[in-house]
Amino acid sequence: VADRRRGVRLVPARASLDSAAVLLDAAAAVGAGTGTGYSQASYYTSLGLFVLSVPGLWSLIKRSVKSKIVQKTFVREEGQPTAPSLVAGEILSFFTRNSFAVSDRGEVITFEGSMTPSSAQAALLTFCTVISLGSVGLVLSIAVPEGGNNWFWLMTLSPLAGVYYWTKASRKEEIKVKMVLSDDGNSVSEILVRGDDVQVEQMRRELKMSEKGMIYVKGIFET
Repeated sequence: VADRRRGVRLVPARASLDSAAVLLDAAAAVGAGTGTGYSQASYYTSLGLFVLSVPGLWSLIKRSVKSKIVQKTFVREEGQPTAPSLVAGEILSFFTRNSFAVSDRGEVITFEGSMTPSSAQAALLTFCTVISLGSVGLVLSIAVPEGGNNWFWLMTLSPLAGVYYWTKASRKEEIKVKMVLSDDGNSVSEILVRGDDVQVEQMRRELKMSEKGMIYVKGIFET
């Protein structure tokens, strides 16, 4: 009786092992038939899109050393002084603090200054290049497996992006400012500014101005 019970208990376990073996054989047959576990068409489509996006890295590096010239019209925020003398003094003080000097006075005031490289910008550019070249190395290691992990040595070229930025970022900048007075001439109604977008945006924040026709919403980290 004990032998019979033991035999009854062993039959389901043996059946389960046999079923698992059948499933493994079927999976092996499928893998042998297809050769890979993914679609070749999807792989090469993704690879093609990635290769097309690689030039964006070089474009990012080149743009980092060039100015983006913008022209904007600002108005003073509510509660800020609008007397011409006070506004002119604030504008002059802002550019003086940022190493700009007046090169031309008149209806349009021109400020000239030198832009110097930023260590934070150089570090950020190098970091972005590391990530991009690491992605390139990953794709190449799959597409051209003969190279193995040697493709990841491309990441060692990333400091060159920071060096390029540091040697090319120094440049002369010119900012033009024009104040438009109200009809009675007692207040400034608009301030027209043309120059590098970074300097123009910094001026807007520090002098508490808003772009004409737009409502500025402060970010979560702004006070």
